[in-house]
Amino acid sequence: MKIHFAPKGIVQTDDAKLIFRNFSGAPSKFNRDGDRNFSIIIPTQEQAEALVKEGWNVRIKPPRIAGEEPFRYLPIKLSFDGNGRGPAIYLKSGRNVQKLDADTIGILDDIDIMSADLDIRPYHWEMNGNSGITAWLQGMDVTQNATRFDLRYAEEEFPQE
Repeated sequence: MKIHFAPKGIVQTDDAKLIFRNFSGAPSKFNRDGDRNFSIIIPTQEQAEALVKEGWNVRIKPPRIAGEEPFRYLPIKLSFDGNGRGPAIYLKSGRNVQKLDADTIGILDDIDIMSADLDIRPYHWEMNGNSGITAWLQGMDVTQNATRFDLRYAEEEFPQE
C-alpha cells in the first residue's frame, strides 16, 4: 500500500486492504445500527509511525505469535446525509463502473476486492480535555476481483422488481 499526505490533511492511499467492512451499517456486537465503517491495514511500522505523527488513530495489536509483526490498522467512518450526499465511491467490475450511494454501498461488505484506492479526510475533535483525529472517507475507487460469471453478466440489464 502507498500512502501520500495531500493538502488539507487528506491522506491518499493506493492499493489498500480493507478489513472489518460494515458499509451497510448493520448492527453487530461491535457496531451500532446505522454506523457505517471499515478499516484499512497499515502494512509497515514506518507507515504507522508517519500516520501517528500526524495525529491519526492507528490501532496496533500485539502479535499473537512470537516473531510476527504487530497488527496495525486505521478505522474509517463514512456517512450519507438525508439528501443522499456522501463520499464519492466507485465500483469497477470488469468494464462496468458504478457510482455507489447509500442504498448500494452495502455491496462492498460481501464482494471480493482486488484493489481499493481511497482519500481519507481528518475530523479533529476535542471532548472533555481529550482530542484526536477521526478518519472519514472522502472518496474511494474499488476494483472487484470479478469472476468470469460476474463479467459475463455485468453488462446485462435485469428488470427491476
